[in-house]
Amino acid sequence: MINKIILLSLLVVFCSFPLIDSSGEEVSSAGDSDEFVEVTIKELVSNPKTYNGQRVMLDGFVDKVEYTKSSKGEPFTFFRMNDGNDNEVRVYYEDEHLSLSKGDKVKIKGRYKKEKKYLLYKIKNVIKARTVEKS
Repeated sequence: MINKIILLSLLVVFCSFPLIDSSGEEVSSAGDSDEFVEVTIKELVSNPKTYNGQRVMLDGFVDKVEYTKSSKGEPFTFFRMNDGNDNEVRVYYEDEHLSLSKGDKVKIKGRYKKEKKYLLYKIKNVIKARTVEKS
């Protein structure tokens, strides 16, 4: 119960702040190319510096889906995605509660961050998804 409260609190904080890179500047999608690097989850977690800040496209399986709302009341879907082995990334999708279940195979496109800081917490291997498609 306490773990769920902590996770939900982190998620609310996570959803309330803009994406900030390590230099403290907000990451903007304006002017970015629409190209995505196709990568596996294992490649991401094995080489986080290589892909940090890049737009990535990857396949995997949904694990532990959570639905929440931002401080402005906007819906968010937050889930873990794994490759069927011990490699996983955390994914969040804004503006909608996606219809996902544990075990669903999905393909996502989004921006990868090797580490995301939220106040006193650090979350590793996070993707802000632009698209999530069941495959």
